Amino acid sequence: MPVRPRRFAPPPVIAVLALLVLAAAACGPSVPALTDPAEILQKGAASLGTLKTVHVRGAIDGEVPLSIGGAGGGAPLPLDGTTLDADLDVANAGLDVELLAPALLNLRVNLRVVDGNAYLRAPIITGDSWVRQPAEGGIGGDPAAALAGLAAFLARPELAPEKLADSRCAGTDCYSVRFTVPASEVRDALGSLGSSIPGLGGDAVGDVTVTVGVRKDDRRLATLGLEIPAGGTKPLTINLELGKYDEPVTIEAPPADEVKVAPG
Repeated sequence: MPVRPRRFAPPPVIAVLALLVLAAAACGPSVPALTDPAEILQKGAASLGTLKTVHVRGAIDGEVPLSIGGAGGGAPLPLDGTTLDADLDVANAGLDVELLAPALLNLRVNLRVVDGNAYLRAPIITGDSWVRQPAEGGIGGDPAAALAGLAAFLARPELAPEKLADSRCAGTDCYSVRFTVPASEVRDALGSLGSSIPGLGGDAVGDVTVTVGVRKDDRRLATLGLEIPAGGTKPLTINLELGKYDEPVTIEAPPADEVKVAPG
């Protein structure tokens, strides 16, 4: 009676190693790790220049003193629980933003920029209608210019960021860096706009701490956090998360019967 050859069963450890080798080959070559915080920040800033579309989620907490005429020290204006959702269509200069502020009488603000026009709806101001005006020089603006401005700001060599511990951000592994922007520079950047924003006028603003998360896999900017001492009992914090890079986005003007033209 012929003897059947025995099938060779690889030891479990060898089988596992083989699977790991196959998985590594499928993933392709690994991306070299970054250790220089300035390079990490530069890579994240450079990624903004390649975006075609992006979705931004934001959370705003803290308070600012209610400022009248640029003078600080007023009653605290709570912003806890405020959220922001925005789609940016860089190629078509489109923007769709919704801001919800439960602590401010459930304030809701919507802004759309489409085909050179900006549409604003804030029930406390406009009722149920959208107010239209040209985007250039008015509300809204050019998303590409906004991203370019942010990229230029993050790429400045004088920022001198420090590297924090790597972390999870936006659902992936990220590098994390932090730097400080002096209060005088923030006030200069705000200019006359500072006096029109509650709590950001006069000398209320202190040094701003900026924390940036950059994805390890593709070096894209993933998160941006701001901690702003604005004269309240706790600082104003703004945390933004970027995602859905270059995914299709459709931004349309509101229905014509819901739109009115802003007075000239």
